[in-house]
Order: sequence, then C-alpha cells, then structure tokens
Amino acid sequence: MDQVSIPFDEFEHTDAVVPAVPRGVVARWTLTGLRVISLASLWVAIVTAAIVLLSHAVPLIIGGPLPFSVKSAVPLIAIGISYVSLVLTLPRTPGQLLVGILMGLAFVLWGSEQFLKDRALAYFIDDCVVFLFVVDLSLVIRQNFRECAGERRLRKACLPVRKTIKSFNFSAQPSLDEPLIRTLLQGSYVVRRENVLIVGNSGTGKTHLATALGHAACMQGSEVLFITASALVSELVDAYGSRRLRQFHRRLERLDLLIIDDVGYGAFSDMEAQLFFEVLRAGYERRSVVVATTVPLEKWGEIFGSEPVAKAAADRLLDRGHLLKATGESYWKPGRKAVVTPKFRAC
Repeated sequence: MDQVSIPFDEFEHTDAVVPAVPRGVVARWTLTGLRVISLASLWVAIVTAAIVLLSHAVPLIIGGPLPFSVKSAVPLIAIGISYVSLVLTLPRTPGQLLVGILMGLAFVLWGSEQFLKDRALAYFIDDCVVFLFVVDLSLVIRQNFRECAGERRLRKACLPVRKTIKSFNFSAQPSLDEPLIRTLLQGSYVVRRENVLIVGNSGTGKTHLATALGHAACMQGSEVLFITASALVSELVDAYGSRRLRQFHRRLERLDLLIIDDVGYGAFSDMEAQLFFEVLRAGYERRSVVVATTVPLEKWGEIFGSEPVAKAAADRLLDRGHLLKATGESYWKPGRKAVVTPKFRAC
C-alpha cells in the first residue's frame, strides 16, 4: 500500500527528501489502524454514494421513492476521512502532506455542512471549504510553476541523461556514503558554495551521481551546467585563442553549480591545465563544483603535468567540499552505448 499513487502527484519532487516511515511497534500499529480506517471509510463512501445515486434514479424508473434515503454528506465525509487517513500513512514531503490534509478536510467540512440547521454557520462552513480548495490548488499551481522553471533549467544544464538517485544502485557501491549523498541532494551544499569530488573507477556510477545532484539542484532553483573535462578545456582553449576568455568566465559566473565529468581520461597540456585550474580558482567560494574523476587525488599530478598545480586544484575542491569514493566493481554492461555530452556552447 506504500506504492499507492494519490491525487496531486505532480506536487511531488523527483528528488524530494521524504521522511522515513517509522518502524517502531507503536508506529506500525498506528499505521495499520489508519489504513484500516482509510479502507473502511472508502467502502462507506462508495456504498453510500451508490445509494444516493439510486435514490434519485429509481424514482424516475418506478415512479416511487425508495423506502430509505442517505444524504450526500455521508460519502463526502467518508471519502475525506479515507483520504486524510491514507495520506498520513504514506511517506510524504511536508508540502504533499499539507495538500492531502487540506483536500480531505475540505470534503469533510463540505459534507458536515448538510447536517447544520443554522444557515449562517452553514454559509461559514461553505466559505471555509472554498478557502481550503483555493489554498490547496494554489499550492499545486505554485509547484507546477516551479517545475516549469525547473524543466527550463534542466534543458540549459545539458545533463547527458535525466537520472535521479531513485535509480542508483547503492548495494553495488557499498563504499559510498549514502546518508551523505542524500543530504547533498537537499541542495544546502550549493547554498554554502561547497564542492563535491567523486572518485572511482569507470562504471562505478560517478556520472549517475553527478547527474542526480545536477537534476536535484535544477529542481531546487539553481543554475547548473554539466560538461565533460575534455569539452570544458576545448571551450577554454577556443575562448583563449579568440580573446573571449573573459566572456566565457562571465557565463560561468551565472552558474550556481558546475559539474565536470570524466576528469582524468586524458592528461592536460600546460595551457589546458592552467585554464582548467583558473576555472576552479575563479569559482572558489563563489559557486559549487562537482567533479567526477577516475584518478585518485594523489595521482592528479599525472593529469595536470605539475604537482603544485594539481595540489592547488585538489585543495580548492576539498577545502570546502565533500569526497565520495566509489571502490566497488564496475557494472557497465558489454556493448552498452556511451552517452556523448554536448559542448557548453552547443547547449
């Protein structure tokens, strides 16, 4: 029943941090009780709604009323109780929980109004129902606007594929700090201008993790760019040769998060190493950087061709950063097609 989809699923972030379901004995019994209430209320709502419908349809057919009648308030109240009870048992974000409770409460109040004899009070309840529906749908509309903006940022980010942490196989990479990664997905490291360095062999999920971090950051309102190291240095060299290097750095300054993948698949020339280092130096404490590399930090001198430059680059990444190491076996499948990342200027 944890997998039940509820209305307003569009209010759910792909990478939203959902509170864990409590696993204590009391918590389990509470969840079971709420689900029983939800299921029972659902059947009450269905049966009474059918009776209400028949009470109006049968007289049209047989020309006489049924010997009993049920107010339409009963199914309204029952379905509201069922919905709130179900929402309380599911792992939901605070926003999703609020939407669910408001929606269920609106139905309960809507039905309760039919039992009131005081018309002034009934009108007040009607106004409360209208208010709850307006607030509820306002939250959903606001979230849809945010997701539209997130989709725009995702297109600009040039992510190779849209992968989230949901499809990452942590059991295949037990060396990774899963709690830390899920904390990073909340995006506070971007706000603090911290970095993430992902080190591991080819096929250990570095690009997947970097992409998931980028996807989450886009949906949280950050401007992101995903680019391979070779594409970045190529753009830097072209910009340097055409005297557009300052303009290129200004474009990078607009970013909240720069993701550089595949660092270490080829050694840099002296110029490339200096230009690459300048990107890290200029972004220090100004934006976050995620770097995915197959080369351990102690061997970065082989990439940069200079131990001092390599040490300075690593220091800037780790001084305000988090180190993730994937030491598990590669799970690349033979014959799997590679994903080509477009260059910065082509996005």
